[in-house]
Amino acid sequence: MQTELFNSILSTTTSSMTVSQIAWILATSLILGLVLAMVYKYKTLHTKEFVITLTLMPALIAIIILLVNGNLGTSVAVAGAFSLIRFRSAAGSSKELLAVFLATAIGLATGMGYLLLAAAFTLILSLLIFLLEQSSFAKPSSKYRYLILTVPKEFDVDYFFQTEGKNLCQKHELVSLQYKKKKDVLVLESILGMNDQTSDKELMDKLLLAGPIDAIIHQQIPKKKRL
Repeated sequence: MQTELFNSILSTTTSSMTVSQIAWILATSLILGLVLAMVYKYKTLHTKEFVITLTLMPALIAIIILLVNGNLGTSVAVAGAFSLIRFRSAAGSSKELLAVFLATAIGLATGMGYLLLAAAFTLILSLLIFLLEQSSFAKPSSKYRYLILTVPKEFDVDYFFQTEGKNLCQKHELVSLQYKKKKDVLVLESILGMNDQTSDKELMDKLLLAGPIDAIIHQQIPKKKRL
């Protein structure tokens, strides 16, 4: 069984392929693509178009591998180009990127005829993703918040957190400071260490009472288009 896992159903001595071999490759690719799509949908906000794309992508890449007749270098280049089309118009999340790479790996493995290997690593990685989603390993800390403030130039944010915000936050760390000339305001981005008894509503109420402030509180650090 250990050696069969790494054996291809395609013959290495001839370039011909039977109808049954192609059928097995396409069927396996579609089934594993469906499994991947189901795992991706779990606890994830998703679009119908991306789920359909994820389901069919392994079969599409497998067909590309078959068409180039086992030339792995050409296959990887073409499959990589197809997998990146999804991200030309909009930046994908980390989970979307992981799903696309896994779909690409499934298509490469099945297209080369390694059906058992493709099924094995798909099931193992899918189980791992499911367990990580269930566990608290990747859950954001409930004690930290990412705060974005838009305030007048004269607003002293350090003084605010030393006085009014002292009972709400244990820590205030300024990450970014930006001045917008047209609106004559400052945009401050900070990481806050919240007290156990403090709610986001209490923090927001205290900020709004401090003056003309626009505030956004994130439980996770928002994605950046720059480093």
